[in-house]
Amino acid sequence: MGELLIAVAILGALGLLAATFAVAPATLVVAGFWIAVAGLALGVPTGAVYHVALRNALLGAERLPARWWLQPTALHGEIPAAARGRVLAWCYAGALGFLVTVAGCALVAIATFRGI
Repeated sequence: MGELLIAVAILGALGLLAATFAVAPATLVVAGFWIAVAGLALGVPTGAVYHVALRNALLGAERLPARWWLQPTALHGEIPAAARGRVLAWCYAGALGFLVTVAGCALVAIATFRGI
């Protein structure tokens, strides 16, 4: 079932890429810009809340190492079970914001490649 989902996702991504060539480049630039702005508006605040939630969870469990912010995802195994869902929900929301930002930047890049 997982392989089928991956294949459908790849085909969908290729279909979306092909559909971008049917849209005017100027429209792609504007759409990509606003999609990137929306991704940043989602990702930056949720990323900040994630870091605060991770710090508080690890500090409460007395497992907060020095320079924890350099590789915060390596500390996910140290999060207490009671706080794990709350902290990781913020992590996933921040990651979604990052993916939306990358998608917007990709649209701008495609428009630039096609020639504005």
